Amino acid sequence: MVTKISDGHPPHCPGHGAGHNASASDWLERLPAGRQNRYDSGEMICRPGMTHNRVFLLNSGSARICLSAEHRELTLGCLKPGSIYVTHTRAWVETLEPTTITSWPIEQLTLLIVEAPEIAITAMREVGQMLQQATSLIEDLAFRSVESRLARYLLLEESTQQRQTIELTGQTELLASLLGTSRQTLSTLLNRMIRDGIVARPDRQHLTLLDTLRLQQLASVS
Repeated sequence: MVTKISDGHPPHCPGHGAGHNASASDWLERLPAGRQNRYDSGEMICRPGMTHNRVFLLNSGSARICLSAEHRELTLGCLKPGSIYVTHTRAWVETLEPTTITSWPIEQLTLLIVEAPEIAITAMREVGQMLQQATSLIEDLAFRSVESRLARYLLLEESTQQRQTIELTGQTELLASLLGTSRQTLSTLLNRMIRDGIVARPDRQHLTLLDTLRLQQLASVS
């Protein structure tokens, strides 16, 4: 049975796990052949309490990392092709579109590190990237207002997508979860920014950033 947390299917999703760079591929290629799995949209790659600890590489598709409690959830980030993650955390990993992964028992990675200690340097670098993302999320929730978090998200997306008109992350519910707020609050803030001439909305999935200086001011940590 597939457990579904959300119905968002974004074509783009920010804040992903450790990237699959050249150094990462070196040590991945030294592992034995991994297990291949395919998931439909909305399926769980992993969930809290799983007993078989594995490290996995997302080959295609996308997935979100989230925490879920009664009547509330928080999206921590997203995984894209090349992202590396592990199954033994307190987070859920839900696919946002058809997705394929390759996974290995965590013991195989441990043995590889013992045999080739230099591998640990790359692994620790990637863990550090994931911790940095977690720290940024905590900083946002603790020190930035929802309006500030939204402004920061818009600026980051403009930088990532390298265009003034950006594509939003899926449905409103998913973006609200990513920003740690409600759909109603997010809609109110977006409408206010549109009225104030900060952004324009050519359609439901896109925003045009008209006043980046004002967004930079709003994004500042209070």
